[in-house]
Amino acid sequence: MDALTALKKHRKFPFSGYREDEEQYLMSQMYWLELFKSVTRETQDTWEGWMSPPPDRDGSLIFSAVCPAQGRGVIVNQYAPTEDDVPHDQGGTYHPFVAWVDVLGDAQAGPVIEHLTLNSEISARCEPHCLRLLTLYVVEKRSRREMEEEIRTLEDQLYGPVKKQP
Repeated sequence: MDALTALKKHRKFPFSGYREDEEQYLMSQMYWLELFKSVTRETQDTWEGWMSPPPDRDGSLIFSAVCPAQGRGVIVNQYAPTEDDVPHDQGGTYHPFVAWVDVLGDAQAGPVIEHLTLNSEISARCEPHCLRLLTLYVVEKRSRREMEEEIRTLEDQLYGPVKKQP
């Protein structure tokens, strides 16, 4: 049994109590690492740990990796709805999966790293979206423009087209 499958069999999976429970927070970090590793096995590029998560364990920057040779990174912010969150399909603003591509750094002060950011809950409905976008970005090395198009298409499918302001 691979590590990702074993994590999914853990009695506390999907680790939605990560904000309060240190074990679930660590298991969440392991989940994202193993999910990422399942994609990087398909490439010869060397990816390494990037930024340290903040000490408050709120899920922001729960996982990150960078490929210095490619000047690319991946950041994962873990979501889990709180009691106050209302799902988008019930008229609220909670979206279990959101992604974008951006850059970090300053060319004069150091490297500029383009990165894919995934804001996602750990769930069977979000995992395929994470895997698809990670594969496109990490393995297929799609351009920023191509990634933004894929993300826009996915978000339209998940949440409906964004209504333009008049």
